[in-house]
Formats: sequence, C-alpha cells, structure tokens
Amino acid sequence: MAFERLLAPLRDGRILQHASGLLVVDKPAGIPVHGGDEELKGDLVSRLAEWLKERREEGYVGVHQRLDEGTSGVLLFTSARDRNVEVARASAERSLARRYVAAVSLRSPRFTRRLEQGPVRLEHALEIDGGRARVVERGGVSAVATVKLVEREGERALVELEPETGRTHQLRVQLSHEGAPIGGDDLYGGEHAPRLMLHAVALEFDGMRFDAPAPPALATWAYAREPSLGAAHAVALALEDAGIRRAPLGRLTSAYRLVNELGDDLPGVTVDRYGDHAVLLVSSEAAERRAQELAACLVELGARGVYLKRRVRGDVRRAEAERYPALPIAGEAAPERFVVEEHGIKLWVELGHGLSTGLFVDQRENRRLVRDLSHGANVLNLFSYTSSFSVAAALGGARRVVSVDLGQRVLELGRENFRLNRLDPARHAFEQADALAWLARARREKQRFDLIVLDPPSFATKVEGSAWNVVKGYAVAAERALALLAPGGRLLAITNHRKTSLGRLRRTLRDAAARAGVSVAQLKDLPPVFDCPDGPDGPVPSKSVLLTRA
Repeated sequence: MAFERLLAPLRDGRILQHASGLLVVDKPAGIPVHGGDEELKGDLVSRLAEWLKERREEGYVGVHQRLDEGTSGVLLFTSARDRNVEVARASAERSLARRYVAAVSLRSPRFTRRLEQGPVRLEHALEIDGGRARVVERGGVSAVATVKLVEREGERALVELEPETGRTHQLRVQLSHEGAPIGGDDLYGGEHAPRLMLHAVALEFDGMRFDAPAPPALATWAYAREPSLGAAHAVALALEDAGIRRAPLGRLTSAYRLVNELGDDLPGVTVDRYGDHAVLLVSSEAAERRAQELAACLVELGARGVYLKRRVRGDVRRAEAERYPALPIAGEAAPERFVVEEHGIKLWVELGHGLSTGLFVDQRENRRLVRDLSHGANVLNLFSYTSSFSVAAALGGARRVVSVDLGQRVLELGRENFRLNRLDPARHAFEQADALAWLARARREKQRFDLIVLDPPSFATKVEGSAWNVVKGYAVAAERALALLAPGGRLLAITNHRKTSLGRLRRTLRDAAARAGVSVAQLKDLPPVFDCPDGPDGPVPSKSVLLTRA
C-alpha cells in the first residue's frame, strides 16, 4: 500500500502521554476536536479513538477540553472512564492550569502601554450566540485571563496568556476587544495569516506538566519575517503532519493535495497525490534547492515515486524537459497514463507530461457541485482542458454538455474521460476553438445555458489572436459567458491567478454582469476544500464564486 505512514490517524510524536487512563495530545492546527465534516470523520476525537483501537484498546475518548479548529497545542483527554470524575473536578476547580502563546496585532496604544508595563489582567463579561462570542456590559458569563508581553516587533507582538476560565473563543474575543486581535483570526478582526496564531504551549494537571513548543510560524508572523522551510527534521515532520491531516480523504478519492504551501507551513511547496505517486511543485528558489530532499521524504512516507514540477522565477529560460522532467526524481515511474477516482468519477492522469497532469485536485468539490447542479441542464464548460467538469455534469444528468478548449489533444483526452465513465461523447459537443471567439459566435446564435463553468488558465499562449491576459481576458470571458446564461442559471467562476482575490473576482463578475445586461440574484463565495487551506491572503491559489442569475 502506498503512503503507508500518511494513513495513520495521528503522528506518534503528537501523543505527549498515554498512560494510566490519560491521553495528552499536541493537537495540530486545522483539525477540529470533534464534529467537523461528517463525511470525512477527521476530527481529533475520531482519530484518537482509531489510534487507541490500533493498540487493541477500547477506543474510548473522554473530552474535557476543547481548542478551536485553527488552534494548536496541548489537550488532555481520558482513555479510561474511571479518570473522568477526577479530570472534570480539576477543570471545574480551575486546578487544570493552561498557558497559551499568541501572535497579535497591536492596534490600541493604550493597551500596548499597559502590556509594556507588565502582565495585564483581562476581565470581561461574554455573551455567546451561535458559536460567536462578544463582550457585553451587562449579563453574560465571566471571562478572566492574564496576558503578558513576550516580545514586540513594531505593531505586532508575541504574548503569553493564562486563562482562569474556559469560555467559547475567550482569548480571541478578549484580545480583539482590547485592540490586539490574534493573527489569522478572521472572525474577530485579525490580520491575514497562514493560520490562527494561537497555540496552547503548556498544561498542568495533578502535579504533571505537559509542554508543546509553539510552532515557528507564530514568531515568523509576529516578527514579519519571510517564511522559510526550516531544518530538514522540521520539514519532514511538517510533510508528515500535512499528509496525515488529509488521510480521511483517502476514503473519497485517490487524488488530493497533501501539502498546500503556507497553509501547511511549507512555503513554496505543493504536493499532490495521484494514486500511488506524488507530484512535487516547487514555486520558490529555496524549495527548488531542496527538491531532492523533499522527494526523498515523500518516498519515505510511502510514495512509490515523486515527479517534479518547477514554477520559479527565471523558469522561462529553461527547457520544458528541465522544468517538468518526464521521469520521477525519486522512486519508481508511474504508468504513462493511469486512472484516479473521486466521488465515483474516474479520470485519466499523466504525471510526466509538462506542468499539468490532466486533473486539478483542488477542484474536487467544485466538480461535485457541478454534478449536483446539472440534472436536466444545458451545460457549458469553457477552457475545458481534459473535460473533468464536463464528465461531472454528464454524470449528474445534464441534457447536453459543450466543452470548449483550444487544444485538440486535451479535448481528445476529454472524450476518453467520457468513455472511461461509460458516457457517450457523441451525445455531447467538444469544440476546438478560441473560447472568447466561440462565446461571441454563440451569442450571435442566441445559445443559452443553465450552467456555465468558467475556469481559464492564468497563462495561455494565444486567445483570440493575442497573448492571454488573465485580468482583462477574464472580464471579457465573464461578460460573454453571462450573456449566454439563462434566467435562473448559474455561473461557476474560478481563478487560480494569485493576485486576484475573492473580492476582486466578485467585482469582476458584477461589472461583467452589468455590461452584459444581466441581473445578479446571488454571488456566493465557495469555501476552500479540506486539502487546500487558506494562505495568508485567503484561498491559495484557487478562488471560486457561484453566481446565480435573477
């Protein structure tokens, strides 16, 4: 079996103690304590139960503490029921001491001066409503904590926190209320960051102390340093953590993202899994220098082979064979073409053919959305590439799917993807054409579509007789596509252009709709998929908006 070590519920190094009915864990960021996605069942409690059962134990996990999904650090559970009363009493009597570190923005001069003078005691009344907390003048529940300045760097700082109470989002809302929101805390006004910059560094219980040093990402953000990969050991652990975090996806698909750059504390590094093999994409000079090291780590974690794709400054001077080697740089070669499967859809991939593989794994949930929206619909897939969206639409019961792309070879691969899924490509249309020119012609012909997928590349050789400019070209393509959208129809707009934010994409769509004379009923931002967490500035790299026409 490939990727053996990445199929574990949790890395053993994350278990700080497992003895005498106690289970102490250093929780990774990005994993909920319980709940979360029901389909994935990747919450920490489920993972710990599985971890215990692998050791032939009952799998009982008693929950006495919680950390937010984005928060990392020390958590105490029980693995034996007879320890519950003792731990519950300690928690109620506040003898279960906790210490946190947070990276914050200093927006209040008054609060900053108080911090610089010594520890500050925070006392607030909180009102909890729908999972969100706010400070209130009257009523509410008491929230008490002490905050101490560790180090300041301009308008950012590292602070240490010791809560006396344990309220929902307590530290986050208290710091925000005082003018020092935690980095990455979008809910309470924090600056953009690769993650929520809050970590539980220590816990004391019954004379025992458990420590989990803060991840380097907190200091990197607080001191505004350029993110770096770190030492070889740290990189190997980050790779393993990222892969294990995605392990539940293996039940749903054989193609998904193992590592997503800063979202996994590995700047310049993206790793996608395709069956038994991995594709390593490096997008910085530092990551490129360590490509062989990264590939060797992935083989150790169970990849049969690792293919390298380079997307770094100066790449244009290299031959394509050097940027995208046809053979793996570590491990065994994959078949020239093989099948992966997601949500019951089968698709061909080719790992040794240039930058792209035939399938963009970060669009998995968008393909499922298209499948769900396509029953009885007339569907248009623009810049269709190998027609994976088209296959999803046809499997969802679309009346007819039109796939438009400039490349003859990728359209033929699209037809093969249809046949692979027992769909007759002859019942649908595959148009080899410049997308913008095709849209203009379709408008003259008064064609109408109930669902349109607009997913152009960031770079292309020629579109409508000139070099493709993603910003200007996207606006034109959106306007022409919206002119073909039937009333009540939907446009799925996607871009992987890094400098285009979700806000800018929404503005582009609104402006395009106005020029096309189309009224917009709704613009809905689509969340990032589980394996592609947000980076410091939001989704990386793909952003998606679903537009519904009035």
